[in-house]
Amino acid sequence: MTRIVHVSDLHFELAPERFKPGIRQILDRSIPLLQATDPDLLVVTGDLTSYGCFDRSQLMGVRRWLDGLGLAYLAIPGNHDLSANTVRGSAYPIMETYEAVPWKRTNFASTFDQEPLVIVQEGPLTLLAIALREGDPDGALEQLSAALDDLDGPALVLGHYPLVATKDLGVLATFGYEGYIDGVRDRLLNLLLAQPLVRAYLCGHVHAQTVTTLGGELVQLSAGGLGPGASAGWILDVKGPNLEVRSLPGGGPRAFWPQEMLGDCDPLDYHLWCGNEPLIIPLSPSVS
Repeated sequence: MTRIVHVSDLHFELAPERFKPGIRQILDRSIPLLQATDPDLLVVTGDLTSYGCFDRSQLMGVRRWLDGLGLAYLAIPGNHDLSANTVRGSAYPIMETYEAVPWKRTNFASTFDQEPLVIVQEGPLTLLAIALREGDPDGALEQLSAALDDLDGPALVLGHYPLVATKDLGVLATFGYEGYIDGVRDRLLNLLLAQPLVRAYLCGHVHAQTVTTLGGELVQLSAGGLGPGASAGWILDVKGPNLEVRSLPGGGPRAFWPQEMLGDCDPLDYHLWCGNEPLIIPLSPSVS
């Protein structure tokens, strides 16, 4: 059996913790929970830090934390590790400093020594992890397009930003890719929809554990915020012809967004997936 564990949005900070005091202690509570899953691969879909694009030492710190788990892992940057655009960078000069430099000179690339697209094979699954900035100055979409054309088996694509709204009400009805990767979102979504071997898109950013449909059979899974909340992720097991997806509770808070931003929804229902049975995703697309 092949097992992938998906978490996101650690928001790690070195001491002294400036933005989220106590975050390291919260993250450390998740270590035994992650290790107990015994995954073939742990994937982390961005926002590893709170301000790694401003201070490379933050990314070096979270890399040491991830290395210390003793698990094989694949991490991609979120907007706090690789700012999405110059507007965000100007508005949030520490949290989302925009690095107007080639990919290899960004703090993330120089720390994790990886390309804008990383391809990993785990059992029958091909995992394609994309780091994306507005305008795609790093050529990540061109690389992804070529990789999708070469697929001959089921694949999961990993990105930071959800490509459709994760909720109908409250803050998450509008908070997602908009303001971050507006100009390249459609191209990414169309690439995924055009390749039926892509069985799921894994993302983060919204600090909620959600399941939505991108179109056709393609499912979008957002993990919560492992550190700041909602602290939950996903366990994805290959079992026969299917991918079985179950919730993984983390060691942090169960909610993130304040009640007044939830549109009168119950906080736990808003932040966490409450399915009692595994979500079943066929590894082979339906025959039309």
